[in-house]
Amino acid sequence: MPVRPTKESGLTPVACIDCRKQHLKCDAKRPSCSRCLRNGFVCQYIPSRRGGPRRSRRQPGSTHTTSAIATPQQAGSIPALPTDAIQPAFENATIPDLSMQPDPQVLTPSTTTTPFSRRITSTSFPSAAGDGSPWMGGMIRTNNGYNNTGDFSNKSSMENDDRLRRLFYENFHASHPILVPSRLFGDQHYPPCVQAVVCFIGSHYTSSGRTAEYKRRVLDDLGPHTEHSATAVQAWLLYAIVLNARKEAEEAQVALTQAIDLALELGMNRSHFASSTYAERSVEAESMRRTWWELCTTEIHISFSLNTFNFRCSSIAPEVGLPCEESLYNTGKDIPTPSAMLDFRRRILAADDPIFSSFSYRIDATMILCRVIVLNRIPDCHGDQVQAAENALVSWINHLPAKKLDIIDAYGNVDEMMFQAHLTIGYASMLLHLPRSDLQPVLERPEKSQFWPGAACQQQISSSLSTSTRLVHSIKATEASRRVSDSISVCPNILKHSPFIIPALSLCGKIQLATSTVHSDECFDHHCNRVNLILGCLKSARRTWELAESTYQSLRSSAAELMSDSLERCQWNAAPLNQLMMPTTEVAPVDPSRPGSSGLDGNNNNDPILNDLPPMFFDRACFNASFFTAVPDLNML
Repeated sequence: MPVRPTKESGLTPVACIDCRKQHLKCDAKRPSCSRCLRNGFVCQYIPSRRGGPRRSRRQPGSTHTTSAIATPQQAGSIPALPTDAIQPAFENATIPDLSMQPDPQVLTPSTTTTPFSRRITSTSFPSAAGDGSPWMGGMIRTNNGYNNTGDFSNKSSMENDDRLRRLFYENFHASHPILVPSRLFGDQHYPPCVQAVVCFIGSHYTSSGRTAEYKRRVLDDLGPHTEHSATAVQAWLLYAIVLNARKEAEEAQVALTQAIDLALELGMNRSHFASSTYAERSVEAESMRRTWWELCTTEIHISFSLNTFNFRCSSIAPEVGLPCEESLYNTGKDIPTPSAMLDFRRRILAADDPIFSSFSYRIDATMILCRVIVLNRIPDCHGDQVQAAENALVSWINHLPAKKLDIIDAYGNVDEMMFQAHLTIGYASMLLHLPRSDLQPVLERPEKSQFWPGAACQQQISSSLSTSTRLVHSIKATEASRRVSDSISVCPNILKHSPFIIPALSLCGKIQLATSTVHSDECFDHHCNRVNLILGCLKSARRTWELAESTYQSLRSSAAELMSDSLERCQWNAAPLNQLMMPTTEVAPVDPSRPGSSGLDGNNNNDPILNDLPPMFFDRACFNASFFTAVPDLNML
């Protein structure tokens, strides 16, 4: 309960600044309210003036001057008030020095010739700014508020950058949590390259349209003059992720290459790197471990989108400790000794049910995805290899602790790492089964796509399988796409998630489209609703990420081609509610050109499970009672 003003305690705030700005209820706990603690925000309070004596707006004898510091009444109208500039006693408030002077060595070109410094040139990012200007501009930048030392040149730029940093942490950081929590960002004294990347990413969540300007700032700060440090690796990595979401694939590959080269040069893949570099600061050491594992997962996603399969990070023996839980990391407190990847793999042999961090399960899911991607590139893969990949997918789910099965806790908080892990497993399952199913001939297959399992041997894979085997793969591909759509329906705000889930959503929609064409009209509404859900999510994300724009247009055009006739024929939404809720023996008219509604085994008359359910809601073609029992001697190839 918030503390009310009393004569003994004086005036007290009723909400912190962050909750006030977003008009949210605040529990006013000290030193941090529950919401700021959960999201990793800096929780600050200012004294309330309610019930106190009114002060004159202008002191006698004073002259009216323009002040750079906002008054408490004005603070509520400022879009982005720097939280670091607020002191407990506002009357004595002063803006601290946020210049964050960099180390003199940061901007000094390295005298040692390394693969990292040789590879990057002024032509590595052609037309990066979008105006034809070279990307390696001068260090003096008066238009964005920075001078040649990386200092803030005016307070308005400082306030704007603070707002962009807040947007970065509210929308992007939870999906790729490699930097320190928000409350520690100001004390970290990150170099200008990291600050520029954070502002560049945050600018995508505004309507100012100044992303090109912030991109030029990033390119000015990232180059041969940048110090070879772990923070530079973080800057390159975050920059590569956002470039991939902007569908600037070649530049994303260049940025990712720089990050990997520098990380290997520094030895970030070694178990002792984080602890030796930050021996007295466990949060910073945890940030370094997270950076290496984020490099491994990002390399897999970007390599697949570019159709290049040179996995440098994941091919190295894992020495780095696993990340901790997000809730512990966001507190900023000491991090315990991390678990090793070997401990994680031995969890299936433990007598009890050990629980690891959600980040760890996300890493494991991405490694299974990598395995499936490589498998689809093998022209003559053995059936045991396909079965082994399927076993890994099923085992990942079966060995999840009960605590990790849900992506939302009892308080409604989304576990972003587990959300990504579940979607990654669903994506891998779709990639494994779609090329071997009856669905893939229905869909348009672009030669080079981020969301298609494209391999030159896929036609040979499908044609070499028996009809029954292709049917099983079709069922599994459809079931995987259903799980993906169910997960995104729980957390539909796609801008709060990683842009790496966009290809999975697109492939999910395509599989539902293909399934709707081969299934009966009875279950068309189920598939249509899932396609509508995916289209809506991509439509929302395309305002921010160009990758979502291209995938949205591809899925929309396919849906317009494949679903138009069915939408005219199937008027499910116009059915009265009493007909939808009451079982009926009437059968909806079925198009003779489409498959019948007899189910996958061709017989549904004697199936008590199917006949007892409302026929207009039960998807007879998608769910069959025979698949609830064990299938003996199922051969995947």
